[in-house]
Amino acid sequence: MSNNQQTLDDIAEKIAGGLRLLGGFKQGAEAQVKSIVDGALSQLDIVTHERMQVQEAMLSKARQELTAVESRVSELEAQIKKLTQ
Repeated sequence: MSNNQQTLDDIAEKIAGGLRLLGGFKQGAEAQVKSIVDGALSQLDIVTHERMQVQEAMLSKARQELTAVESRVSELEAQIKKLTQ
């Protein structure tokens, strides 16, 4: 192998090592930022998207049940009115 080829291989190896180091640094930085943001958000009164979807589903079901109960009460009131006349 020529001297120039060896030098190029050494440079390529050093660049690859630097990129691997940067990749590891990036993952560590992302984990740290996520931890900081999670900590800050936990101190605020914030609802997650998933929890909001659950609440919306529960509210929708409650509305349907309320509509059914209102309808049934109206029917019973009509029956009572007929019986008292």
